[in-house]
Amino acid sequence: MEFLQQYYIVIIGCLFLCVFGAMTWLTHKEKKWVKNNYKKQDIIALGFGVICYGLSSDHGEPKHYKGFLLIHRHGLLFKGRFSNIKFDVPGKSIQKVFHGDSHKGTRLYRSAVMVDFLSPMKIQETKTQDAKIMDTIAFKLSYPPQWIKIIGKAFIKK
Repeated sequence: MEFLQQYYIVIIGCLFLCVFGAMTWLTHKEKKWVKNNYKKQDIIALGFGVICYGLSSDHGEPKHYKGFLLIHRHGLLFKGRFSNIKFDVPGKSIQKVFHGDSHKGTRLYRSAVMVDFLSPMKIQETKTQDAKIMDTIAFKLSYPPQWIKIIGKAFIKK
């Protein structure tokens, strides 16, 4: 017990360094994945520590996935950090990007970037494969107005 009283600052410092090292390693791993899968000239913006609340077409409450958001020349991609979830939205299907604070009828209590896009309907829902429905995906990021501007400039033609 006396050891903890004398060296508690050192123990707290070591714990802080371990957490910081783990976060740095995870970010490095995500950057490496992006570098291996995308050319540098195709990348428009990349954000880490993003929370994705899922698609509005999924049933139930909004999900809570942590990962990174990549805006590339052909669309935007969210890849989960701890789950195998991946949302890839083609740039041509993006209709609207806006600020919101609720998703799927649930208040998020956080500022979110909402992206409306056309999503192909599931085959069992329709006889034609060309039918598309409007879907929404929500992200919590730092500086939402900047992300809204970047996505709008890259994919929404006025």
